[in-house]
Amino acid sequence: MNMKLVLIYFIAIFSFCNNALAATDYIFDPKDPNHILYVPEGKGPFPAILLLHASTGIQKVNHDWAVRLKDQGYVVYMIDSFKPRGWEDRSSVGWDTATNAQLADVAPAYRYLSHLPNVDSSHIGLLGFSMGGFNVLRVMATHKSMPEEYQTIPFTAAASFYGVCHRLSSETTLKGPTAIFIGSDDDRATTEDCMQLIKRSSGDSKPITMHIYQNALHGFDNFEFPPSKEVIDERGEHYHIGYNEQARQSSLKDLPKFFDQYLK
Repeated sequence: MNMKLVLIYFIAIFSFCNNALAATDYIFDPKDPNHILYVPEGKGPFPAILLLHASTGIQKVNHDWAVRLKDQGYVVYMIDSFKPRGWEDRSSVGWDTATNAQLADVAPAYRYLSHLPNVDSSHIGLLGFSMGGFNVLRVMATHKSMPEEYQTIPFTAAASFYGVCHRLSSETTLKGPTAIFIGSDDDRATTEDCMQLIKRSSGDSKPITMHIYQNALHGFDNFEFPPSKEVIDERGEHYHIGYNEQARQSSLKDLPKFFDQYLK
């Protein structure tokens, strides 16, 4: 019995090490078919948006957002940080490994996007959902010294959909323009934690704002979700996801309006 436990332990350690190596050793390939570039009709150059997926990977709702933003005149580059590494989702590798892998992709993805001839490199935004929304907040966090590479990227504006503010350091502040889009009943990324983050960041000369959608849960814009469903993550945390048509319709107006203000 003890030998079995030892074997299970070493298998777990081996798997963890392999996943960690995949996160650090993977070299971002901008032409990997899992990354998708959406380009508006016309000559350009166009403002652009780098899109970061949630912990479930790229979903239909991400494609829907990308198409809508493309139709409003944005080049959208949606990158997949899981499939090129051979991962299914966040839970298969753990939160830290998954988030750090996605952050490692941000700088090379931005460089590729900013050098495309039909992109206005002075007007590039960042957009993320859930885990991706959390990473948007990490990218836009202010730094005093020795910044991470992803914190040096000059994004013109950034939007975080229900990023988990409580997982940031209690001293974190944001640079702007940054907007948080969140449901009032989100028990995964609570409005209170995000409000505290915005309050700490209020001294920034560029605006930090938040859109709160009433009676909406985590993932309120995802039309594949039921109205409410309890989820337990790999850390044992209980929370709810749920689609809210009214909140989605409002966000479909609010997000383009935010980006138009700064990217056009």
